Amino acid sequence: MARSRSFIVDPIDGTRAFIEGSSVWCVSIGVVENGRPVAGVLDSPARGEAISAVLGSGARQNGEPIAVRTPVLPFDIAGPKTFINRLPQALGSEVRSHPYVPSLAYRLAMVARGEIDGTFVKPNSHDWDLAAADVILSEAGGGLVRADGSPIRYATGNPRQGALAAASGRLLAAMRAVIAAES
Repeated sequence: MARSRSFIVDPIDGTRAFIEGSSVWCVSIGVVENGRPVAGVLDSPARGEAISAVLGSGARQNGEPIAVRTPVLPFDIAGPKTFINRLPQALGSEVRSHPYVPSLAYRLAMVARGEIDGTFVKPNSHDWDLAAADVILSEAGGGLVRADGSPIRYATGNPRQGALAAASGRLLAAMRAVIAAES
């Protein structure tokens, strides 16, 4: 049953990384109203980073504004190589596969702060992996979309999501086309 306001929390996004002693994990807290994220915080204590956003107020890391970068060649894209390898031929030679990032929320924050150009998200990610990072990415100028281009609805009863694409501009459109072809 959907609620008008929900808190979606992942106490350790990147659990395996945390257990192995890696610093690439975070606490993810999202506030969702009527299925859409309105506020989010990713706290990465091992890295001393707090990344946050409130709908309509921009995104910040440790209090400083962040934004997606204008995609540059070669595009630096994270996520499953099966998706990356299916990017249109026009982009193929201009795409660099980013090394694995164990925390999905943190990987989305990397797009939001312009560290990478985009990321694919394999099917069966969960609301708690995505909600906080979704609003952060949106407020940083990017987008996280389904295969049909629609935004994700959270706290609807089924926490699992299908394949997703996160980036900005024409790169997001090309990435969305890849996951649409898989659907």
